[in-house]
Formats: sequence, C-alpha cells, structure tokens
Amino acid sequence: MNIAIFGDSFANGEIDTDNQKLNHLGLTQYLFDDGHFVVNFSRQGNTMNGILKDYPFHLRQNEHLKFDIALVFQTENSRSTTDWINHIKSGMSVKEVDVHMSKDYYGELLKSQKAFGVPIYLIGGTTDTLSPEVIKECGLKSACQSLVNLVLTGEHLIKEPILSFVFPLPVYDILDECEGLIDDKEYFLKIEKKGNDRYKLMLDNPEYFYPDGVHPNRKAYKILFNHLKESNII
Repeated sequence: MNIAIFGDSFANGEIDTDNQKLNHLGLTQYLFDDGHFVVNFSRQGNTMNGILKDYPFHLRQNEHLKFDIALVFQTENSRSTTDWINHIKSGMSVKEVDVHMSKDYYGELLKSQKAFGVPIYLIGGTTDTLSPEVIKECGLKSACQSLVNLVLTGEHLIKEPILSFVFPLPVYDILDECEGLIDDKEYFLKIEKKGNDRYKLMLDNPEYFYPDGVHPNRKAYKILFNHLKESNII
C-alpha cells in the first residue's frame, strides 16, 4: 500500500526535543517495516490550516506515486484567536463557533479528498477534537479519535469530544475581547481544562511520551500501528 502522512511534529516520529533530533521514524518506520511505501509530509509546527494546503499540493506534485490512503494527524493549532472573536462578535454562540469552524475545516478536507480520490483517515493527537458526529456528517473517516486514549486505555474513542482546534486556547484573551458577548463561559473553560488534563496525562506517562508532554515515543507509535492493522486500514 502507498501511504501519505500529513501532520505536525506529532506525526514525524520519536523526537528528542532537548537535543533537536529524530531518534525513530515512529509510525512511518513501522509502516516501512510492514512492507508499505510511505511518504511523510508532516512539518514541525504545522497547523490544520497548513494541512489544507499541504494535502492538495503534495498529492498534485506526486500523482505518479498513486497513494492509496492519506493518514492525517489532527494538529493542535488551527483557527486563530481573531477567528473566534470575529464569529462571536457576529452573534454566534461559543458552541456554534466551535462547530462552524470544525465543519469548515473538515469540509475543505473533503473537497480535496474528492478532487484527488485519496481516502483520508483522521488521527487525533493530543486534543479531544475528533467529534465522530461532525466527521461523519462531513463525509470523512476517523482511524483513531485519540492516540493518547488508545495508548493509555486501549480504547481510542472519545466520550466527550471538545471540538476546538485551538490549543492551548487563549481563553482569557477572547473572554476579555468579547466581554458581555460570551454565552457559555463554562464551555470555554472546559476546552482549556481538557487541554491541560491531556497535557498532564502525557507528562505522567513517560513510558509512552517524551518529557515535554507533547510528543509520543516509539512505543506509542507501535500501539497506533497495531490499531491501524487491526482496524484493516492498512
């Protein structure tokens, strides 16, 4: 199988952030070892908006490789604080803004998938953003809703997905700018708490995650690889 991978440093492999070096190719290495042809187009610091540009660009430039699937890692950062503020000032509720931006992103991915004919499988990284309802409504597929859940519990599903693509979300900047316009401060604060809780989980499990509390190691990637095989995605 020919596989393209998109994402940020979370998708690159086992990164030693202290020494700025790649110790292991992570999922890419396990796919290679299993006989697949893989090109990892991930970029350190990439955003979801960046992936919207990377996917069509690289598939157009590499049509001769005839990719069978694309694994897209959900990155932490996407929509700017300005997007949030503008939507809220237009009269949208917090939840409406969150769902609107999520559907907007997934809708753009779906357009690219239809244009190039390469099926996209989404992989949730550090944040619980892969709402199965929104993904299904947009016509995309989820390979793993949460890598952190999968590694620590053996179950990748998310019971209470928080849609926001902005993490760490500058909650208080938005609250200050939109004072009196926020309809649900608790939802906002819940987004922030989810991110902080997930970060702490990774810090507390050095067997699978680097001390920076963000990047998985080869053991975590191996679990993801096994999950993809068991799910008949690869």
